[in-house]
Amino acid sequence: MKPSSILKTSLVALVASSALLTGQLYATDTTGSTVHTEQVAPKGDRQHGHKGGMHKMLGALELTDEQKVQVKAIFGKYKANRPERPTKEQRATHKAEMLALITTAGFDEAKATEMAEAKQQLQLQKMLTHLKMQNEIYQLLTPEQQQKFQDRFNSGKGHASRH
Repeated sequence: MKPSSILKTSLVALVASSALLTGQLYATDTTGSTVHTEQVAPKGDRQHGHKGGMHKMLGALELTDEQKVQVKAIFGKYKANRPERPTKEQRATHKAEMLALITTAGFDEAKATEMAEAKQQLQLQKMLTHLKMQNEIYQLLTPEQQQKFQDRFNSGKGHASRH
């Protein structure tokens, strides 16, 4: 294969993967505000929102009705404080910036670094918020439920694998 052909193929693959990642960056959680303790949708079922991780874990812990109400309130509190989903125009602008960065003859490392740091900061904030929410829920559990939580967490049950 010619070097220019390899470069073109690589760029097309990079653009395609960037477009896919952009969708993931701006995806929203479509789960309802209710706490579901019954059987959850299979992993990857995006049609009705992903119901794994904490929802699956809570279902296995056999929460009392009072705990379910409290957990629902915690989910609601964190959902209300979640940042707004970027508009269609903002997503299109971000996608255009990524394409320009990828296809420009001279790579703008400063702009790439700025974009990467912005995404990293967003992910950091999301993770911190998620961990705070999980901590609040964990504190509601009885000692027996906390032990079961820890056992399931350590065995990987109740959490989506991140391979």
